[in-house]
Amino acid sequence: MIGLIFFSAGIFAQSVVDAGVKYNDGNNAYNEKNYAGAIEMYSEALDLATKAGPEAEELKGKIETQLTNSYLKQGVSIYKTDIDGALVTLDKGYAFAKGLNDTKSVQKFASTIAQLRTKKGDDLRDEGKLDEAYSEYEIALNMKPNYPKSLYGQGMVFKEKDDLEKMTEKMDLVIKYGGDNPKMESIVAAAKANAARSLLAKAAEELNGEKYNKASEYIDLSMTYVPFDEGTMAIFDQIADQAIAIPEVTETIQKAKETLN
Repeated sequence: MIGLIFFSAGIFAQSVVDAGVKYNDGNNAYNEKNYAGAIEMYSEALDLATKAGPEAEELKGKIETQLTNSYLKQGVSIYKTDIDGALVTLDKGYAFAKGLNDTKSVQKFASTIAQLRTKKGDDLRDEGKLDEAYSEYEIALNMKPNYPKSLYGQGMVFKEKDDLEKMTEKMDLVIKYGGDNPKMESIVAAAKANAARSLLAKAAEELNGEKYNKASEYIDLSMTYVPFDEGTMAIFDQIADQAIAIPEVTETIQKAKETLN
C-alpha cells in the first residue's frame, strides 16, 4: 500500500513537471509570435496539469490565461489572410473563456468576433450576396448588441433590396447607438447620408411619376437626417429645381430649405 502511494505521488509529480515543460514550450512559441504553436503547447500543458490534480492548480491557472491570450492573438494575426480561420480560432477562444467565467476575456472575444463578422458581411455585400451578408451582421450583433457598424451593414442590405422602410429603421439605430461615440462618427455620417439620399432619390422618382403627395412625404422624411453633407445637398438642390414649377410640392420644398438653413 505504501509503495502504491509513493508510486502514485511520483506519477503526479512527474505530470506537474511535464505540464511545466509544455507550458514553457508554449511561452517560447508565444514570444516568437507562433500563436498556433503556442495554442498546441498550452493545450497539452493544460491536459497534463488537469490530470496532475490540486498540486498543479497554480500552474493550471497560468496555462489557462496564456491559452486564452493565444487564441485571441492567433485570430487577430491571421484575419487579413484567412478570415474564416480567424473566426474559427476566436470562436474556440470565446467558448474557452466562457467556460472559465473570464468575463473580461469573453467581452474581448465577442467584440473582436463582431468586428470580423461585420467585415465578412461587408465583403459578401460587395459581392452581391445580400442574404449571406445579413446573416453575418446578425451573428455580429448577437456577439455585440447594437454595434453600429453591423446595424449599418444591415441597413445597406435593405438599401440594395430597395426596402426603404427597413433601411431607415436600421440607419436610425446606427444614429441612436453611435451618435455619442466619437469612434463611430464616420459610420453615423454615412448612415445619415445614405438614408437621406435614398429618400430623396425616391422623392425624385415619385415626382417623375407625378405622384406629388408621395414625393412630398419622402422629402419630409429626408429632413430627419440633416444637416446634409455636400453630396446630399446637391441632390436636394436638383430636386428643388425640378419641383419649382409644381405647386403641389412648393410648400414642402420651402419648408425643407428652411430646415436645411
